[in-house]
Amino acid sequence: MLANTKALLAKSWKNEAADLPVGKHEVNETLIVRVRGEIEKHDDQMIAPTVSIPLVSVLAYFWERAGIERDAAMSMLREAIHEAMTNGENEDAAVLKRIEDVNAAIQAVKTDLIATLPKMPRNGKLDTSRLTIDVLALSAEDEPLAVEAA
Repeated sequence: MLANTKALLAKSWKNEAADLPVGKHEVNETLIVRVRGEIEKHDDQMIAPTVSIPLVSVLAYFWERAGIERDAAMSMLREAIHEAMTNGENEDAAVLKRIEDVNAAIQAVKTDLIATLPKMPRNGKLDTSRLTIDVLALSAEDEPLAVEAA
C-alpha cells in the first residue's frame, strides 16, 4: 500500500513547481501526510499508436519524396521558423490559408492513416480529483514522536 500511496502523491502533485533558486539544497524534513478521499481507476483502453510515429523519419521521407535537397530544406525550415516566431499571431491571409491546409492535412492523416493502424493498449486513467492530501511538517521537538510511531 505504501507504493500506491507514493504513486498517488506523485500523481496528485505532478504539476507542482518547486520554487528554488539555482544551486544545491539540503533537505531534512519529517512530514505527516494524510491522504483521504476517493480515487478511480478506469479501464485500460486500446488507442491509436500516435506516439509510435517516428516524426523525424516521417519528415526525412517527406523531404525526400518532395524532392527537397538537404541544404535547401534546412534553409526553408530556418526561414519558416523565423517567420513564425517573428510574426506570431499576425499572420496574413495567405499564411492563414496555409494553416488551414496544414490542419486539413493533419485531420486527413488522423482519419485516413492513424485510424487504420492497429490499436495498442494504454493503462486506464487514474482519477485523483476527489483526493485530499494534507501535509504537516513536524518541528524538531515533534520528530521523536514520528520515529516512535513508525
